[in-house]
Amino acid sequence: MRAVFERHGLEIEAVGRHDTTRKDIRVFMVAPEPLLKTLQTLHLTLRHAALTCAGCALSSLSLAQSALVHVQGEPGSREAYYANFAVVLDRTPAEQMLGPTDVRQLETVIVYESADKPEFAALRLQFECTVKYPFDGKTIPKQPAFDAPVKVRVGEGSWKLRREDLKSEPLPAAAWRSSNSAVLLKLHKIACNEEVMRSAMVKAAKRNNDVAVFRSEIKTIGLPEDLQLIGQQTAPEYLDFSWWVLWNGAKRPDPSGKWSSRPTRQELEQAKAQIAQYQQQVDQLAGIQRPKLERGIQQSEEEFNFQKLAASIRGDRKLSRSERLMLTAWENKSETDIGAVLGAPAIASAGNLRFLSYGRENDNRVLVGNRAGAVWEAGFYENCNVQFVLHADAKDRMRVVDVRVWGSATGIGSVAYACSDLMEAPR
Repeated sequence: MRAVFERHGLEIEAVGRHDTTRKDIRVFMVAPEPLLKTLQTLHLTLRHAALTCAGCALSSLSLAQSALVHVQGEPGSREAYYANFAVVLDRTPAEQMLGPTDVRQLETVIVYESADKPEFAALRLQFECTVKYPFDGKTIPKQPAFDAPVKVRVGEGSWKLRREDLKSEPLPAAAWRSSNSAVLLKLHKIACNEEVMRSAMVKAAKRNNDVAVFRSEIKTIGLPEDLQLIGQQTAPEYLDFSWWVLWNGAKRPDPSGKWSSRPTRQELEQAKAQIAQYQQQVDQLAGIQRPKLERGIQQSEEEFNFQKLAASIRGDRKLSRSERLMLTAWENKSETDIGAVLGAPAIASAGNLRFLSYGRENDNRVLVGNRAGAVWEAGFYENCNVQFVLHADAKDRMRVVDVRVWGSATGIGSVAYACSDLMEAPR
């Protein structure tokens, strides 16, 4: 669940999420340019402390939220790729839903060492992922090979920090393309298997933060065992990590002169006051959004649990085409919804389940005889039955978990007309 709002030039993105292993709410602050400049004045003052703690930068599993995915290039032109897998967003277009693929967005930052490139590029990379459930009600799509080319695009909201003046500049969204580059293959695996990444973290944490457990788990999705977890989460933090840890001692390009200038005491005090002011605004806005996000998380968790329950009730039963269509339209609907469209049903109960049954039949059979005394039946007969299976949700409301359709007809062929009145969609 995601909310974006703005106040006094400060863009706040609040993201709430849930899964089967955890529930949390995170508030991310995207700093406007004045605050970015203020933070830059503090950079050199904090450098000594950061270098002192460089050995702590390689985070323990309990603190890790990101990964150093890839490093490439020769000294002077090196690049470091970071991915924040704490929040992977679903960006599947409406017309692509219920299909064999979906779209996942991964926050990725590339930090550059070269003087002719920006300080960093913060990219919202979108990957096409093969779903892991039977989208057609029959079979689960086969996952691509670990080295298969991936489809990727740069999504809206990407930006870079220019080196010459340390100002941000938006990056345009790009069209979809295929790639088999090593770094994109790794980023694709993280984006499309976020549940595996989280599960690996949980399993390792339960084993006293055993890194070997984490590495063993990520091997199952084709990630290298040397994937390095770090505690940093934002682009400025990745920038500092690159220069103070990965490239410590290298000469840093400084065309703006701001990395080598020292702030005055007055500038430091002003910077601290401004940061405190922004933090107060963030806290206030987060306090407003938190209850909404908590309600949303609770509702999402209830829906997730109900979907699991519905799937367990259906079990391995093979659905006919009619049943798949009806279940897509009616799943989670209430008795009132059903009655408003189809009228009064025949009702039965068994255990925790309630069954609402409807039937229709067409019968134009007649007996025909001739003068010779022969008698036979002419015409046809058909019947159709639709049964809705309901179960109570967390709020004790009966909702549809399954739809069963069956019928019979005389002669050759299937039911032609009797089901037409029952195969209706909710209003």
